[in-house]
Order: sequence, then C-alpha cells, then structure tokens
Amino acid sequence: MERALFRLIVHTFVFDGDGRLLLLRRANTGFLDGFFTLPGGHVDRDEEVARAAIREVSEEVCIDVAEVEPVIAMPYRHGVDFLFEARRWSGDARIGEPEFCDALTWAAPDSLPDPTAPFVTKALELRAAGSWYHEFR
Repeated sequence: MERALFRLIVHTFVFDGDGRLLLLRRANTGFLDGFFTLPGGHVDRDEEVARAAIREVSEEVCIDVAEVEPVIAMPYRHGVDFLFEARRWSGDARIGEPEFCDALTWAAPDSLPDPTAPFVTKALELRAAGSWYHEFR
C-alpha cells in the first residue's frame, strides 16, 4: 500500500484593536487568485507548524508576531490547513510579497470583501462557535 503525502498549510488570523481582520488578495499564484485570504503558506520541511505561521505572516504582511495560538484544523483531500490566531504582534501591515499579492485590507469579520476565500468564511464561523475542526470535501 502506498502512503499518502499531505500538504501542511498554515493561515493566521490577525485582528487589530478594532476587531478587524487582516486580509490580502492573492495574485499570480495559480490558486485562488483574486480572492481575499489570510496570511499563510506551506510549512517547510523540518519546520514547526506554529513557527511557519509566524514566518508566513512576517513574509506576507511584514508584521512581527510574538505569539500565536492554534484555533482550527481543517483537513481536506490533499492535506491539512492549520489556522492560528496572532495573540501578540507589532508593526504596520503592508504587502511583503507584491508578486503574489495585489491588495491588503482590514475588514470586519461580518463584512468581508468580495470575493473572500470560502475557507476564511468557514473558519470565522468555526471560531465564533468555539469549534476547532472541520473537514472540507
């Protein structure tokens, strides 16, 4: 029997003092281009998952995250998305990878820009309900 290989992906909720969520619009990636999504990306080989979340936020939106908390696991056919929440962060968010992102915005969770990636909407629903797990099919 052949073993399945899974992608490990991290995403991070970053909220400002007014409760707005930081979102960026993907561009030139070949996946969900044009959709607003959370800062995130692939976990590198031998990298801790939480450390990957912190690294991806730094690379994509140029803020320093001192602490993340895992909040949701969302397995899907080819891998698992781990969603974290930045508990302590500093800096001014800006686009760090303009070759993969063409807009950055802060939005109220109940008033997301259109289009927002479906997993973000589902993750916010889970977070609000205090639920930590959902399988995408």
